[in-house]
Amino acid sequence: MPDAFHVSSLVVHCRRERAAAIAAVLRDMDGMEVHGGVPEGKLVVTLETATEGDIVERLNQVQLLDGVLAATLVFHQFEPSHPRDSSTGSSSYGSLTP
Repeated sequence: MPDAFHVSSLVVHCRRERAAAIAAVLRDMDGMEVHGGVPEGKLVVTLETATEGDIVERLNQVQLLDGVLAATLVFHQFEPSHPRDSSTGSSSYGSLTP
């Protein structure tokens, strides 16, 4: 199991005439979801990955698609995969109690 869960959002600027086809390719990519912007050629996309390296790799793949003018990372958040132990209040980062 990965150590962290990464959620990122991207804005993908593309040629309007290619936007629907690019959105379809993005939807087929593992962890990608297109939320809108297809008519304008400014796609709003979220990406869920296991590592930061996966984010970079996927971003590079998007930037190389025919018709993509720019793909920009606008948000990134990660959470540890191992949640806090709710019965003791402890976590891998230490206890909150003195």
